[in-house]
Amino acid sequence: MEKRACLSCKLLLVLLSGFSSIFVIVNSQVTPSEDVAVMLALKKSLNVPDSLGWSDPDPCNWNHVGCSDEKRITRIQIGRQNLQGTLPSNLQNLTQLERLELQWNNISGPLPSLNGLSSLRVIMLTGNQFTSIPSDFFSGLSSLQAVEIDNNPFSSWVIPESIKNASALQNFSANSANISGSIPDFFGPDVFPGLTILHLAFNEVEGGLPASFSGSQIQSLWLNGQMSEAKLTGTIDVIQNMTSLKEVWLHSNEFTGPLPDFSGLKDLQVLSIRDNSFTGPVPLSLMNLESLNVLNLTNNFFQGPMPVFKISVSVDMTKDSNSFCLPSPGECDSSVNTLLLIVKSMGYPQRFAQSWKGNDPCADWIGITCTQGNITVVNFQKMGLTGTISPEFVSLKSLQRLVLDGNNLTGSIPQVLSALPALKEIDVSNNLLSGKIPVFKSNVMVNTDGNPDIGKEVNSSTSPGSPSAAPSTNTGSGTVVALEMVARNLLL
Repeated sequence: MEKRACLSCKLLLVLLSGFSSIFVIVNSQVTPSEDVAVMLALKKSLNVPDSLGWSDPDPCNWNHVGCSDEKRITRIQIGRQNLQGTLPSNLQNLTQLERLELQWNNISGPLPSLNGLSSLRVIMLTGNQFTSIPSDFFSGLSSLQAVEIDNNPFSSWVIPESIKNASALQNFSANSANISGSIPDFFGPDVFPGLTILHLAFNEVEGGLPASFSGSQIQSLWLNGQMSEAKLTGTIDVIQNMTSLKEVWLHSNEFTGPLPDFSGLKDLQVLSIRDNSFTGPVPLSLMNLESLNVLNLTNNFFQGPMPVFKISVSVDMTKDSNSFCLPSPGECDSSVNTLLLIVKSMGYPQRFAQSWKGNDPCADWIGITCTQGNITVVNFQKMGLTGTISPEFVSLKSLQRLVLDGNNLTGSIPQVLSALPALKEIDVSNNLLSGKIPVFKSNVMVNTDGNPDIGKEVNSSTSPGSPSAAPSTNTGSGTVVALEMVARNLLL
C-alpha cells in the first residue's frame, strides 16, 4: 500500500510539473519581432524621453501603448507629449493597429503610408508639422471611422478616391491641411452612410457643394475660409436636403444666389454664412426655425425687409452690411417688392443686389428709369442674366419700355405682359426664349430676333435649337421691327 501511495504521489508531481511548464510557456509569449522593430524605430525617430516610460524591452509594457491578447500592437496614444522628430517608414507593418493618436506634438517630415492597415479605426494627427501625405495613405483602410489631420503644413494634395473603401467613416476633419481641388462627390450617404462630421475649413478647396451631400447624415459641416483665389462658389441649395445638420460654417467664401428653404432642418443650431455674396430676401423658413441659436449674416447682399428672429437667437447682422430696403425691420415699398419678385425668376442677380440700395427704385437703381416717381423703363440689356421672364412685370402699370436683349433668358414671354397699359416697346432679342409670342397691341414694338426657338413649343425632351421643335404661328398683332428699334436705341 505504501508503495502504491508513493507511486501516486510521484505521478501527481509529474502532472503538476507539466501543467506548470505549459503555464509558463503560455505566459511567456512575446511581442512579434515585426511589431517590436516598428516600435523601436518609432521610439528612436521621435527621440522619446525616458519620462514617457518606454524603457521596457517589450513595447506592450510601454505607457500609452496597447496590445491584443496575442501581444500585437493595437494602440499608440501619445498625443500632447511634446514629441519631436519624424515617423518611421515601416509604420504600416503594425498590421493589427487600431488607433494611431499623435495629435498636438511637433512631429514633422512626410507621413508614411498606412496602406493596408485594415484594422485601423482612428487616425489623430492634428497639430503637428507633417509636410506631405502620400497618395496611397488611405488605401486599404477599410475599418477607418475617424480621421483628424487638422493644422498640418502638408504640400498641396487632393482627397483621394481610395478613401471610399472606408465605408464606416464617421468623422473626417482636415481643417488647415492644404487640400486643393473640389469637394469630392462621394461625401454622401451612398458611400459614407454614417458620416456625421466633415470639416474642411481653411484649405484651398474651390467649386460648388456636391449634389452627393443630399440626404447625408452630416451634422457638422465646416467649409469656411477657403484660401484659394476662387473659393467655394455657387448656390447652397443642397443644404435643404441635409436634414441632420446641427452646425454649418460657410463663411468667407463666394457663395451666391438666394438662401434655400430651411424648414426641413429641424436640428440646425448654428449657421454662419457671413462674408459671401448671397442675394434675395432672408427666407421665413430660417426666421421661424425653432432650433436656431446662432446666426451670422454680415457682409452679404441680402435684399427686401430686414429679418426679425426670435429673441433667443444670437444674430450677427452688422448695420449696412447687406442690401435691405430699410436700416431696421419694416415693410419695403411696393415697387421694391415688385422688382424683387421680377429678379427672383432670374436668381436674384448679384449685380442688382449690389446696386439696389434703399427703399426707392427711382434713386439711381441700375436698369431702372422713372418719371414722376413711376417706373417707366426697365433696361436689363446685356447683363448676363439667366432664368426666365417674370410675369410680375405686369404690376409696373407705368412701364413703357422693357429691354431684356442680349442675355441668356429661357422659357417663354409671359402672356400677361400684353396687358401692360402703357407699354410701347419690348425687346427680348438675342436670348434663348421659346414658345408663342403674346398678342400685343398694334402700337407696341416687339423685337424677338435672335431667339432660335421663338415661336416653337419646346418640351423637356427637345433641347433648344433642335430642328424637331414644332413651330407655332405667331398671330400677334404687335409690330416686330428690328431696324426701327436699333435706330431708336441709338438716339436714346
